[in-house]
Formats: sequence, C-alpha cells, structure tokens
Amino acid sequence: MLASRMIGASMLIGVALLSLPAFAQTAPPAPDSDNSKPASDPAFDAAKAAAVAMGADAFASIQQDLIWTGDLNTLPSGEMGKRSYDAIRAFQKRIGVNDTGIFTPQQRDVLAQHAAKFTAAFGFDTLTEHGITIGYPAKVTTERSEGRNGPHLSTPKAAKNQATVDILNLPTAKESFEALFARLKTENPKRKVTYSLLRPDFFVVSGTNEGMTFYIRFIKTDTESRGFVLGWDPALSPRFDRVAIAMASSLKLAGAGDQSVPSKAQPAPAPEPPKPVGPPVPLAAGAPMTPKTGIGAFVSSQGDILTYASVIAGCETVTLQGGGKAKVIGGDPNNDIALVRGALPAGAQPLAWRLPALGENEAVSLLSGAAPVATTVSALAGANSDTRRVMLAAGSAGTLIDKDGALAGLPAADGSPSALKGLFVTAFLRANGATAPSQGGDPTKASVTLTCTP
Repeated sequence: MLASRMIGASMLIGVALLSLPAFAQTAPPAPDSDNSKPASDPAFDAAKAAAVAMGADAFASIQQDLIWTGDLNTLPSGEMGKRSYDAIRAFQKRIGVNDTGIFTPQQRDVLAQHAAKFTAAFGFDTLTEHGITIGYPAKVTTERSEGRNGPHLSTPKAAKNQATVDILNLPTAKESFEALFARLKTENPKRKVTYSLLRPDFFVVSGTNEGMTFYIRFIKTDTESRGFVLGWDPALSPRFDRVAIAMASSLKLAGAGDQSVPSKAQPAPAPEPPKPVGPPVPLAAGAPMTPKTGIGAFVSSQGDILTYASVIAGCETVTLQGGGKAKVIGGDPNNDIALVRGALPAGAQPLAWRLPALGENEAVSLLSGAAPVATTVSALAGANSDTRRVMLAAGSAGTLIDKDGALAGLPAADGSPSALKGLFVTAFLRANGATAPSQGGDPTKASVTLTCTP
C-alpha cells in the first residue's frame, strides 16, 4: 500500500523517512517574481499596474484560483510576475476572450466558478493539527490514523488510486531543521528527488518513490519542524498536482509558539495613525484656493466620472453642469487621474471600456466637447519611453476613445499630444470601485463639465 511504502509506521523517525514520497508531473511551486518580467512589454506593464491597483490580497485570490484551474504552478504572492501574467492569458484564451492579462469583472467570476469545481471535487477543506493550519483534500483522504508525530490521512485501502496526507511536528532537539532537509532529499535506487529547496524558514522536497509521487513542505520554528507530506498515485495527475500547490499555499503556523525563525521578541506595533480627513487629493502647497472647472466623462452606469486629479485637488465634492453634486472617490496625482461619483443624469450615456491595447497608427478620437476630434496613435510609448502612455498626433484635454466610441485612455490635461493608456485607466477605475457598463452608449452623451471649489 502507498501508506506503508511512502511513510511507514515510524513516520519520519529513523530510516523510514527516506522512503517518503513531490512533483513528478509538473515543476514544484516557487514564489512568483517580477524578476521574470519580459523586457519592454507595455501589455505586461499594464497588467502589472492592474494587479497593483486591485491590491495584493485580491490578486493573490486570483492566483489561488488559477492554481485550481491548472493554469498557475507557483504559490500566490499577491504580485504580478511573468508566470501569473501567462496564466491569466492562458485562461482567457481557453474561455474565448481577448488575452489581455487583465480580468474583467465578468471573467473574474468565470475563473472563480471554474476553480470552485475543482475545490469541490477534492473537498478541499482546512484543519488545524500539531501547530499548523492547512488545506487538504478531505473528500479524497477520508480515513485517519494517529502517528507518533501527527495524523495520517489516506484514501480507503480499497480505492484504486491512493493518496495520503501526513501532518508532522518534529522536535529540532532530536533532528535539526537542516538535517531533516538533508535526509529527506537523499535518493536511493527506488526514490528520486526531482526538486529540493532550502530556505532559512522553510524547505521543499519533491519527487517519486517506488512509482508514487510526493511533495513535502516544512516550516521552521525555534523548537520544531512543522509541515506535511502529500503522496499520490501518478494516475491521479495532472489534476491532483494542483492539490500540492494549494496545500503549500495554505500552510501556516497555528497555536502557541507560532513564531517562525527568527523568533526574537518583537515590540508591540505602533498604533496606526488616524486616517486623514479631507479631500482625497489635497491641494499642492501654495496652490490658490480658487474654483477650477474641467472636463470628465461618465464611465459607468452608477454615475462614475473619469477626470483629472489636477481638477479635483482640494475638493471632497464637485459640482456638475446642471447643478448636480458628485463625490470625489480618489485620485492619483502622479498620473493626473481621478474618479468622482454622482448620479447618472437623464440622457447621459457612459462609455464602454476598451480591453485590447491600442496599436500604432490606430485611429482614435479626443472627446473634449460635443463632437469627438479625430487623431491617431503616433507612438506606443510617451516621452522618455514612458510605457504608461501613448503619443498622439494631436492633443486636447478630455477623454480618448477608439473608433467604436469605447474608453481608450486619458489625454494629458495640458493638451500635449499624449495619453495615459486605457489599461492603466481601467485598472485605476476598478481599484476605486467602478465597474464597466454592460454596454457603451453614444460617446457624445458621456462628457460632463465639473467644477471644484476648494
């Protein structure tokens, strides 16, 4: 049986440890890294900006779901790297949409639905045992027995394809963390290690043992090595491979003595400073307290308006043409972009959001008033090779739209012939709670004038 071949009655104590069973079919998970960023790729830069805008937790959730769909073979980091970018595009291609590397809200929902099918199939659940909290395939490993150093979970003995989970807590007084790693990565004629990694606070060993696949991950504490061993019949791959990554990403210390190395006493964290009160975008020092009027465009059915940070600086609310009020939601002075939210007035129609990046020499228009002004994209990077922007044949404050009337960027407020790319604009909008309309309307009915009185 797999349990006896891989674990043995003595668990990880003694020579039986060497028969422990990690990835034979796929590469082991490794932290995603921006070091793998492709050179001079504006689409990747836009996708990375979108990931940053949504926040690390939200993007890590996307990465976790991509693990379950089999598109990502790395631990969730909350950061966009080349592997995550490629995984998103692969999923987008599979569901038949443009592979931009940025999920629309609808695509994010589809991803969650696909991932949920796999978590349900394995009954992925969480338990806390012997100082760790971990997710595991509860629907597969339904039988439990107790070992000297932790519980052993396994499929029923009559099952055709076996899988096991061992949760282990080993005193470092008997065997140091580093010695345990060295022993676990030892090979013999029947046991091959395909991957091993030692870090100060964790290690990973994976490979095959007597034809079975295994994955081992341990965390170091002051007094113990805590972790798990997952073993499975290769016939369960490749679907089961993703369970190993999901378990690795869920592993964390639990209970007393959880502090990982180094575990020196830390001073109590300083209390968080009070959240600032006042306008989301403050006036620059020395700026005059005079009213400013600028242009914006409705970009959602909820009354969200895209405009400039330089226009709304110093204001918590602005006045729209016709006398309506809108609340300033947020702004980014570095990119001179802002979002205000009011009520969509009768007759106004929001712009659709363009997904693909603009191409060089593509026809676009500047929405600066009642009638769009035609221009073209003259270069795919702004001044000084600024990949956030495109250069235009002509410039004007307002909104950049494509030939279909969809939002494609934010022109420079000073009228210079450049525009913040649409992928950065929509990432900012999503980060501030705006959602794309189900369909766009007449772009000539999207423009709105607004006044900020600091």
